[in-house]
Amino acid sequence: MKTISIFIVVFAFCMLTGITQNLSAQEVPEQDSLALVALYNSTNGANWTNNTGWLTGPVSSWYGISITEGRVSKINLHNNNLEGPIPPEIGNLTQLKDLNLPVNKLSGSIPAEIGNLTNLSDLALRQNELSGPIPVGIGNLTNLVSLYLNVNQLTDSIPAQIGNLTKLAGISFYDNQLSGSIPSEMQNLTLLTELNLSKNQLTGVFPSWIGNLTELTSLSMGQNQFSDHIPAEIGNLTNLTYLYLASNQLSGPIPKEIGNLTNLNKLYLNVNQLSESIPPEIGHLSKLTVLHLDRNNLTGPIPNELYNLTNLTALRLYDNQLSDSLSSGIGNLTNLTQLWLNDNQFTGAIPAVLGNIINLQLLYLMNNQFSGAIPAEIANLFQLQNLNVNNNLLTDLPDLSPDTSLTGLQIQNNKFTFEDIEPNLGVENFIYSPQDSVGEKQDTTIDLGSNVQFSVTVGGTANQYQWMKYGVDISDAVNSSYVIDSAESSDQGSYVCKITNTLAAELILYSRPIKVIVSGGIGIEDKSTSIPKEFVLFQNYPNPFNPATIIKYNLPKAVHVRLVVYDLSGRRIKTLVDANQQPGHFITVWQGRDDNNLPVAAGVYFCRFDVQDFQKVIKLVLIK
Repeated sequence: MKTISIFIVVFAFCMLTGITQNLSAQEVPEQDSLALVALYNSTNGANWTNNTGWLTGPVSSWYGISITEGRVSKINLHNNNLEGPIPPEIGNLTQLKDLNLPVNKLSGSIPAEIGNLTNLSDLALRQNELSGPIPVGIGNLTNLVSLYLNVNQLTDSIPAQIGNLTKLAGISFYDNQLSGSIPSEMQNLTLLTELNLSKNQLTGVFPSWIGNLTELTSLSMGQNQFSDHIPAEIGNLTNLTYLYLASNQLSGPIPKEIGNLTNLNKLYLNVNQLSESIPPEIGHLSKLTVLHLDRNNLTGPIPNELYNLTNLTALRLYDNQLSDSLSSGIGNLTNLTQLWLNDNQFTGAIPAVLGNIINLQLLYLMNNQFSGAIPAEIANLFQLQNLNVNNNLLTDLPDLSPDTSLTGLQIQNNKFTFEDIEPNLGVENFIYSPQDSVGEKQDTTIDLGSNVQFSVTVGGTANQYQWMKYGVDISDAVNSSYVIDSAESSDQGSYVCKITNTLAAELILYSRPIKVIVSGGIGIEDKSTSIPKEFVLFQNYPNPFNPATIIKYNLPKAVHVRLVVYDLSGRRIKTLVDANQQPGHFITVWQGRDDNNLPVAAGVYFCRFDVQDFQKVIKLVLIK
């Protein structure tokens, strides 16, 4: 068996030597052919997608290989199912100018011997599974023009020797695991037009020397951990068309010098900690099509100069602290397809000129303080796919059902009623519940034996009404008005009207409570003529309950009372009473809503009664 093994090895060596000697004599030296054979064997060449000619014919006929003046000058095996490590023999191809092995399954580290390829002008190893550090020997490749190592698993810091590659025009280390700060030696790369270091673990202060790389047209350093301010020197990069600094820890103001970047087409500063107002100089960037400033701490109004950016197709300002009303200038941005203004502090009316932005597909205005009507002009946006105005103070909604592109409409947590909802029920993914209570809270005092009528007016064609006292339905009180004839002491209480709609079944509207006190009767906060002898909190009733429950308590003396509802986690849900009260018997009603008047989920809650040195807790069970 040992003799046979030796024979196989000798035979293989002779075959390989014969091939390389023959190739050497015909086309390339032995060191080149052996290096290529090593690459083939190391990367599972038998299973390449295309291995035409390899190890059989002349080297010039091998797929992906180019020969110049008798030496291998180019390897291009892009997306060819290479799998395994790059062999160290690659360093013997000393006349190689282009090494292109992207989109394969290369693994292991980049061999140090790659530093021998001093004639290389293009090195592309992107989209593989390479790991370990970038070898310092890469700094020997002083003829490199492009260096693409992106989308691998490279680690450690960027070697300072990269600064030796002064002919570089393009670098991409995107999507690796590189760490540490950027070496200052990279400021020597003054011919760079593209620098992409995004999606790594790079740290440190964002370097001011970046302003020396004035030939840059694309700068991408997002999704790292850079800190401190964006340096004013960024304004030196007047050739930039693309600037991506998103998802770092950058703070302070956006420098006004950013207005110098008049060739900029796309600007991403989102997901940082930038503060202060948006500089008006941003209005100089007339070529901008994409502006993302979302998820920062920006304050103040949108500067009017921003409305000069008429080429914008996407504007994202959401999740900041921007305030004030929207100027009608926003109607100038007629090329917008996306407008994200949500999660700010905007007030006032939604401008009707939004209806001029006929290409708009996404309009997000939720979580602000917009008030009044949604303008009818919004119905002109025939390409609009999603409109979200959730959680504002809006009162009127136009009929958007003719807009056949609309596949999402979210209007909950406003002041809309059924007349707004019914016409839009045909819109796909229409979320309209809950809404704010309707009417005004009232305290009404009437005499014994007198009559009183109260009513609630809500638009809609299919409404149903049910009046309740202390959350309990009143028999036959099913009209928009409720009348008390010949008032008795038993008519005292808190009245609410529940309004439903047979078409818009997901929404229940409630009127604000009307408290009725019958003069000469017992009084809503004094159900007995006697003064209680001790502090008492009674168990609520009904319990379980839906939608409301009555809570009674006694006070033997004047005291400050706190009656608060908590959930199971101890989070405060609703403060029912927080006031000084005189001695007596008291009643309050919890309608299953939180401090924002929003319905709470079914479940177990606790009501805590705090007076002086007395505390008591009862359990409340809400069912739905």
